[in-house]
Amino acid sequence: MPTHQVRPFMAKDLPKIFKLAQAYWKFEKLPGFSPNAYKKLVTKILKTPALGKIWVAVERDQLIGYLVVVFLMSLEYGGISSEVDELYVESSKRGRGVGEALLTAAWQKMYEKRVVRISLRVGKSNKKGIRFYRKIGFLERNEFLVMDRKR
Repeated sequence: MPTHQVRPFMAKDLPKIFKLAQAYWKFEKLPGFSPNAYKKLVTKILKTPALGKIWVAVERDQLIGYLVVVFLMSLEYGGISSEVDELYVESSKRGRGVGEALLTAAWQKMYEKRVVRISLRVGKSNKKGIRFYRKIGFLERNEFLVMDRKR
């Protein structure tokens, strides 16, 4: 039985997400994390839902994971497409279905809104991540390792 719940991100979560986001950026070796810049972008997504959506995984009132999805119009895919921009689960909480629950919640909501595809990028050296995404239905595309799942 999961001890976490997944729900949409709310403005009250803003102070809590920075620790997770900073850990994600460190894990992915992304330089230049700025809480102020991050806050501005997250706030923009909250105020403009057509840009994207954020979900959080919560356990005992603590954020343990989050997912950021951004939207775009795709002629290639025939409608609104989405991309997982950030997905992170605390290392101590991995392997318990948190990441899958975040993606499932996002996919269900996007399916209701007629989003035709969800794509993501994963580092070629992130073997665990690649196995995880394959397990839940994402497929590799060409040589650049963009993974996606059709509606």
